[in-house]
Amino acid sequence: MFIQTATTPNEDALQFIPGVPVLGNSDTSSMRTVEYTSPREGLKSALATRLFAIEGVRGVMYGSDFVTVRKESDYPWQLMKPDIYAAIMDHFSSGRALLREEDQSSDSMDVGEHDSEIVSEIKELLESRVRPAIQEDGGDLDFVSFNEGTGVVKIKLRGACRGCASSSVTLKHGVEGMLSYYIPEVTGVEDVGDELEAQAKKEFNKLEAELKSDGKSTE
Repeated sequence: MFIQTATTPNEDALQFIPGVPVLGNSDTSSMRTVEYTSPREGLKSALATRLFAIEGVRGVMYGSDFVTVRKESDYPWQLMKPDIYAAIMDHFSSGRALLREEDQSSDSMDVGEHDSEIVSEIKELLESRVRPAIQEDGGDLDFVSFNEGTGVVKIKLRGACRGCASSSVTLKHGVEGMLSYYIPEVTGVEDVGDELEAQAKKEFNKLEAELKSDGKSTE
């Protein structure tokens, strides 16, 4: 197996292309991705578990035919690549399932029966015009919400787009410009990925502290 690499706008993220289907979607037009941002999340995938065991790895995302790996800034790729290559090659050569449990969560770009006409149009534009270009760079995005009062679209950048310095430029001149051109009601686009991740981490730390407290009280 020959694994190719592709750089991304984020110097701390690389695309690894194994030359075989990764997610293996039966619907070839599907642009669904699966991302893990912590070792605990990565337990749902045998490959992600092994990648997170490599020192410096901070995120893993699967696309239809690629694996995006994000790293800590102070770890050099030249020291990490051999282990990443080995993990990916061993996994796809073994024939093991990529996911330990099937992820049945719906894609945020799926149009729901309760979506307004504007939200449906926003999702269609993001899916057809924005997502392909972002996934070429090893990233992806989720639709979060649209505020009809302010005209602000909230999205969540993923994969190589996380922590990328050029993300703000992509949002302002790419996503926001395109959406507002076709849908005048859109006045702005915000990435709330870091905000949601920080909130989830805060809730997890709170729960962990409560569990420790309950454990001490029963002793």
